[in-house]
Amino acid sequence: VSVERHFREMGINPALDEFTAIGIGDMGGDVFGNGMLCSEKTRLVAAFNHVHIFIDPNPDPEKSFKERKRLFGLARSAWTDYDTKLISKGGGVFSRNSKSIPVSPEMKKLLGIKSDRVPPNMLISHILKAQADLLWVGGIGTYVKGASESHGDVGDKANDGLRINGSELRCKVVGEGGNLGLTQLGR
Repeated sequence: VSVERHFREMGINPALDEFTAIGIGDMGGDVFGNGMLCSEKTRLVAAFNHVHIFIDPNPDPEKSFKERKRLFGLARSAWTDYDTKLISKGGGVFSRNSKSIPVSPEMKKLLGIKSDRVPPNMLISHILKAQADLLWVGGIGTYVKGASESHGDVGDKANDGLRINGSELRCKVVGEGGNLGLTQLGR
């Protein structure tokens, strides 16, 4: 409801108008999954959870919605269950355990990356900083802090290597369905 209100104030009707989204979580998760099924017009361009990074630089809203719905219906689904034939050119599903991840021209354009390869945590930081209509926080962890806060202040050591400052967000709306995705100062 809060996301719809913010969109309405920007002149976007999420039931009728396509919008871009980046996200924290996966379709097997209740909060993330339900959020990504609220509109058939969602163009989910990037998401990550504790295991994988999903990138679809130019998704087909109808096909990707159906695939997200299919994943949501699977028991314990993961981003690796996503039908890769439906992912647009230059995208893919990548392991966070990789030493580095190849960055396609499409990913470079989407995320503002100049390097040909980046470590997973750097890729996630770029996702969090990406231009998008919506950042949907549906996973566990604190990914955005205030500039005056240290990573130690946040108290989520597992995400110190990828966390960004709130001033670095370039999304128009943050939907915080998960707990503590942003610190109070990060908001």
